[in-house]
Amino acid sequence: MDGTDIGWYLSSSGASEGGAMSATPITSAVDNNVFPDVSDSSRVAGGEMIRKIFMANDHAIDSYAAHAIWIEPALTHSTGYIGLGFDDADDDETDAGALTTFSGAAKVSLRSDAADTRAVDVYGLVGGTPTKETMTLNGAAEVLSTATFDAGRVYGLHTTVSGSRIITIKEGAGGTTRGTIGIGYASIFLWITATSKSVGLRLPLLAAGSGDGIWQKVVWSPAAVAGAQDLPLATEAL
Repeated sequence: MDGTDIGWYLSSSGASEGGAMSATPITSAVDNNVFPDVSDSSRVAGGEMIRKIFMANDHAIDSYAAHAIWIEPALTHSTGYIGLGFDDADDDETDAGALTTFSGAAKVSLRSDAADTRAVDVYGLVGGTPTKETMTLNGAAEVLSTATFDAGRVYGLHTTVSGSRIITIKEGAGGTTRGTIGIGYASIFLWITATSKSVGLRLPLLAAGSGDGIWQKVVWSPAAVAGAQDLPLATEAL
């Protein structure tokens, strides 16, 4: 694989505001290719914008190795954040970025509020290695991940949508609640300020023809920015 095998694409909902990966490529060095300009009233008031894009492996056969995605360089008049998204039409809720940081190395604890046997994929680092572990819910009984995830490096969780069940995520057995996947939601993720490869989203290998969803958020203070900046994302194999 080489750099030509990595493509960047918009997401399918609205103005790249969530959902599955679309077939629309993002053209490099084109103004407003993801974010629109900030209006003058928004500039004065301060605010934020959120979009979702995809980094795709366009190679026909080969997987892209374990890799990192980060913001390069940092923004000048605003702050940029990224979070883990998924190639799923139901991954379209910007407020799913409500996962809070695990304060120490810990197993992931999951508990539904009633009968529930959904599979939940957990993404993060285990001993510095990008890891995906699939856990199976056992209703209202607590289940623990096999892996102990590194402190601050549980990036996100993804499952199928339920119309009636809520999943609670805790840090370790009976530990602090770090978030919930609510009714009608498919995922939850952690916002990070990923300004270098070492602190970027570090993800497992990416199969040919698939994509990593990347939520992006730009936040600006009142009167601090003349126009929105698209996040200059970079990726590199680990």
